Amino acid sequence: MRPPPERVSTEERVFGCPRLDRTGAAMVVAAVMILLFLSLTALAIDYGMIKTAKAEAQRAMDGAALAGASAFTEPDPTFNKDSGAKARAKALAVKHTVRRTVIDTTAAHMTVTVDLANSNVTATYSVPPMSLWFGRRFGTSTMGLTATAKAHAENTNTATCVKPVAIPDAFNNQPNISKGKEQEDLNGDKIYNYKDGNSNSTWDEGETEPWSFDNSKGDSYDSTSTGWGTNYRNALGTGVNRRTKDYGRQILVQPISSKDLSTPSWHNVWGKSKPDANSASKVAARILGECETAEVQTTYEAGNGSNTGPVSDAWDELIARDPGATWVDNPDPSTGGTVTGSNQGANWLNQSARVIVVGLYNPSAYAGCPSCNTVQLNNLGRVFLEPHTCKKCPVTGRFLGLVGGGGAGGNPSGSLVKRLVLIK
Repeated sequence: MRPPPERVSTEERVFGCPRLDRTGAAMVVAAVMILLFLSLTALAIDYGMIKTAKAEAQRAMDGAALAGASAFTEPDPTFNKDSGAKARAKALAVKHTVRRTVIDTTAAHMTVTVDLANSNVTATYSVPPMSLWFGRRFGTSTMGLTATAKAHAENTNTATCVKPVAIPDAFNNQPNISKGKEQEDLNGDKIYNYKDGNSNSTWDEGETEPWSFDNSKGDSYDSTSTGWGTNYRNALGTGVNRRTKDYGRQILVQPISSKDLSTPSWHNVWGKSKPDANSASKVAARILGECETAEVQTTYEAGNGSNTGPVSDAWDELIARDPGATWVDNPDPSTGGTVTGSNQGANWLNQSARVIVVGLYNPSAYAGCPSCNTVQLNNLGRVFLEPHTCKKCPVTGRFLGLVGGGGAGGNPSGSLVKRLVLIK
């Protein structure tokens, strides 16, 4: 009896060769694929970690550079912009984390460079070495990275939340006899003061000096040399009347009574349309909070704001929103002062309702023009409102420098308003 024939595979029948055992080859391929998969996974982990860390560090440095550049908008003449910019940049940086670790602002990891001449601040952060998965396969177990940002304070022509007030910019006033045979600049110090008839050190109704701009008397004006916030009056006056760049100097915000007007019907009010400019209720509403944008070198309607009740009450209500805020001069008034007792604490300059933004206009453009019905702002200033002592008393405040703004950049002629821009 013959033994059963052996089964012959198709490969053997066709190719005439025995079938190979491929079990070992499959295992090799599987091992290679697993290794490749693990390597790609490690690469993805490393890439994601590096990308996330870079984004976190860059975001932190962007904010730090902008915070540092804000020092160039600080109006206080005693403020050290170099050290102030560095402190602000680092204070902002520590509010950020990279890979859940608070940014290290020591010199070993973070540097802040201040370019005072060009109003630039550069913030750089070196992220501590991060452990790698994929890199270890090639002998690199860690990797560091660096994030850099540069911010700049540049001239602009726009500010937001500007009150409906247009104040004549400061000028070189020559003492002379004005209308009514009253002498302007009573003490000849070229500083607008009040005639303190009752010796109470307050701008009472009818006690403001009757200044007016008169070319024939030698008055002169230039926003960058005699205007508010310039060095023009640094050496003028004595005691509390001597200030650096006018910081902390008293300023007439708005006359309420016609007795305090140097020009008939001109109450330092501007509006974007004739009804808005002349409506006392609209002016009052804008004083209390309608946040409006104003632009330098833009013409607005001039208003009289002469309805004493609503306008005076609006100022009183605004002042009452931070009732305890009090201006305190520095021991040397020429270096300015500060506000104490504000319900905003140390943030009073940027958050107190008593700190407002007002428009400034060229006084020479409106000389001898009591009926002018338009006004063009040439700068925007910040003012701390003082207590309002009576319904018909003028509204006064302390000048806090020219403001930082927004909107388009560039270098508008005469404008000293600043905005912050990230340039790298």
